[in-house]
Amino acid sequence: MRRIAHISDLHFGRTDPAVVEGLVRDLDADRPDLIVASGDFTMAARRVEYEAARAFMARLPKPWIAVPGNHDISPFHLMQRFLRPFSRYRRYIANDTEPTFQDGEIGVVCLNTVRSWAPEQDWSQGKIRRRQIALAEARLRAMPEHLFKIVVGHHPFMPPPWDEEARLVGRADRALATFRRCGVGLTLAGHLHRHYARFAVADGEGPERVEVDAARMEGSRDRLLAVQAGSATSTRLRGNEPNAYNRIRIEDGRATVTVRLWTGSGWADAG
Repeated sequence: MRRIAHISDLHFGRTDPAVVEGLVRDLDADRPDLIVASGDFTMAARRVEYEAARAFMARLPKPWIAVPGNHDISPFHLMQRFLRPFSRYRRYIANDTEPTFQDGEIGVVCLNTVRSWAPEQDWSQGKIRRRQIALAEARLRAMPEHLFKIVVGHHPFMPPPWDEEARLVGRADRALATFRRCGVGLTLAGHLHRHYARFAVADGEGPERVEVDAARMEGSRDRLLAVQAGSATSTRLRGNEPNAYNRIRIEDGRATVTVRLWTGSGWADAG
């Protein structure tokens, strides 16, 4: 059995100090086997924001694994954005923007979905390159078959139930088809600051809806569950949802996802 804490969209530079301290206490008390951080450590990739994010991550139980988000590359310094977009992320958070993790029960593959350039200057958009899909497939197939496999990105792989036309990470359909072939049980992402989950079913059948307020969700090797996390610590909340993160339990080839919500004075399970 493995326990994973999935946090996302920290946005240092726009955080609630009480929520930050509460999250540190909650994770320290739970002592998960792995923490997954799915991007947007900062608000605008400023040094002071990265320093705060690094100090926060240093206080969390280890090990942890992470990917950058679109807010983690500078919107101000264009030379840095286009020539060295992840230089500050590498300096303050982690040198590898697409790390992997593996132990005796789980295997995690991370994808960097952030792009420094996008059509119409919408820099919030994300995309997965074909070579990234190929590399992820190779990494997933190289893992032992008995492992429960997880893929992590920042941008959503599946649309939210309330907006079927929402923009997804580019090549999401191709990526999901690849993940299914490789026996992936979970994808973890953030970006939208709202939690939800949907099953990626067979091609042509469309997504299977899971209610947005579901407190507990289950995925397996045979039923890939795309899970989104709300914003763990930011004041930039959406949809009247409080700060949130996901607590995930992997056991007997199944993943159970429980949403943890900030109550104003501490964290509690949703529902």
